[in-house]
Amino acid sequence: MHILLVSREKSVFKKFEAEFSENKITAEWTDTAEKALSRLFKEKFDLFITDEQLPDMSGRDLVEKVLFKNAMMNSVVLSALSHKDFHEAYEGLGVLMQFPLVPGKKQVQDLLDHLNRIARIASRTSKPKGEKI
Repeated sequence: MHILLVSREKSVFKKFEAEFSENKITAEWTDTAEKALSRLFKEKFDLFITDEQLPDMSGRDLVEKVLFKNAMMNSVVLSALSHKDFHEAYEGLGVLMQFPLVPGKKQVQDLLDHLNRIARIASRTSKPKGEKI
C-alpha cells in the first residue's frame, strides 16, 4: 500500500512510521494541498491522509478536489471536530475515517482493519453472478 501524507508539519505523522513499516506500507509526505493534488493525479496512491488545515486550502477542499478527479481515492482527515460536526462537514465526500490531530498506533491499526474489511467485501462482490460468495 502506498499512502500520501499531507500536513504542514511532517512530525504529525511521526508515530505512523514504525506502524507503516511493520505493515509493508510506504508513505510519502507533502506540505501543501497543491503539491498533494499534483502528486495524487500523477502518481499511484491507495490513500491520502490530510490535516484539516493546510497552508493553501482546507482539508475538506482538498478531499473534494480529489474526489471530483478520482472518485475511488480513499482519504482520512485529521480533525479536532466532534464526530457529529465532522460527519456534517464531510458527508458525501467518501472520507474513510476521522483521525485526531496527533494520530498514533491505534489509529493506524483501525485504518488497516477498515481497509482489510473493504478488501474482503470487494473480493466477495467481484465474483461472477451465480458463484457462491
